[in-house]
Amino acid sequence: MERTLKSILFTTLLFTAGNGAAADTVPLPFAGKQSSPVPTMEIGKVKHLSKEELPPELKAVVEDDIEKSRKGYEDVSEEYFEYLDNYRNYLRLENDVLPNLKLTLADLTRTEFEGYNYEGMIPGGPTIPGPWTSVTRVFRRPDGMLIKLTEWDFVADGGAIVIVDEVMNERVSGIPAFSSVKKSPSGRAITTLTWATDKKQYTLIAEDDGSVRGTRKLSNKKWLVKLAESIRD
Repeated sequence: MERTLKSILFTTLLFTAGNGAAADTVPLPFAGKQSSPVPTMEIGKVKHLSKEELPPELKAVVEDDIEKSRKGYEDVSEEYFEYLDNYRNYLRLENDVLPNLKLTLADLTRTEFEGYNYEGMIPGGPTIPGPWTSVTRVFRRPDGMLIKLTEWDFVADGGAIVIVDEVMNERVSGIPAFSSVKKSPSGRAITTLTWATDKKQYTLIAEDDGSVRGTRKLSNKKWLVKLAESIRD
């Protein structure tokens, strides 16, 4: 599946080999015309910035994200979840993905993941046929909750990550992270946790389609952080 601006906290940008660019740094996206210098991202690196250093377009979106975080959750339409349900169309068998995968998968042994039903992989990268530098492993918790773990080797991809410090609202093993919750009118909910090491960007998602009853406390942010901290890079 295509990578997008995952959440405003992490601004990710992809640079592929052979694009004719040999620069070590690039300007932030959506920079537009600025009267002051625009911060740059160093390829293959994680950079921390304050929202005050961002171009006006990005700063406005970041401040909106901060406001949503204060509320505790964001209201979204049912169509948002209908789109997410299409993940099955992208699932592939592990044996079909691993030979063409450039990243080394995180170790999930001796974690809760071993007790989940493993549905398959969704590869991603600069080209559809690969080689792939991103992969999402999809699991189903025993109570029916859908769990997705995405790993992106931004270093191998020639990408860069900018972390906006004011947006960070969690920590994963001491690393700044961002957690968000989206809810639909029918009661469907999705909790997302995103963080980055010096090698990869991780996104961990728990999706409740409304059928999981009596276990909602298990999908909260603290539980998701604990699950994230069990993952070995």
